[in-house]
Amino acid sequence: MTTMRVLLLIMIVVASGAASAQAPDRNACNVEVVVIDPDPRGANVRAEPGGSIVATLKNPTSDGWILVHLAAQQGDWFEIDRAVLVEADQDKPRVIFHGRGFMHRSVVGAGGLQNGTAIYRDHAASSAKLDPHADGDQTIELLGCFGEFAKVRAKKGIGWTRQLCTNMVTTCS
Repeated sequence: MTTMRVLLLIMIVVASGAASAQAPDRNACNVEVVVIDPDPRGANVRAEPGGSIVATLKNPTSDGWILVHLAAQQGDWFEIDRAVLVEADQDKPRVIFHGRGFMHRSVVGAGGLQNGTAIYRDHAASSAKLDPHADGDQTIELLGCFGEFAKVRAKKGIGWTRQLCTNMVTTCS
C-alpha cells in the first residue's frame, strides 16, 4: 500500500473510533417508573436525548399518577415506549403515550421501594446484597436501569432492585 492510502485508512479508523467513543452506552431494560416532574405543564418526551419534544405527559387529576415503561438507558436519558395515566378511581390505566421517546433521568423515579425488598450490589439477584430487607418508605433516587433491575441511591448506598414502589397512593408495605 502506498503511504497516502495507509494514512487515509488510519484517519478513517481514528475518526470512526472517536465517533463511537462519544456515543453513550445503551443498556436495554424493562422497568416501570413514575413521572416525578413537578412542572404543572407536564414532563417532556423527546425524539432523541436532548432533541425536539414529541409529547408532554401531563396528569390532569389530583389523585392519579403517570407510569412510564423504560426500554433502555443512554447516559442520563431513558428510552421509553409507553406511558399510562393511573387514576385512583378507575379500574384500568389509560395509555397517554405509545411509541419511542426519551425522558431525562431527573423527571422519572419512584415513590420508594416495596417494603422488605432486597437491594443488590449489582444487577443480578445472585450478587451480594447491599440491603437484604430495605425500608419501603425511604426516599430513593433512580440512577439507571439494566434488564429487570433499577439502579437506585437509597439509605445504605447505591444498588440495584427489581421492586420499586410505583403506586403513589400507598406505601407498598
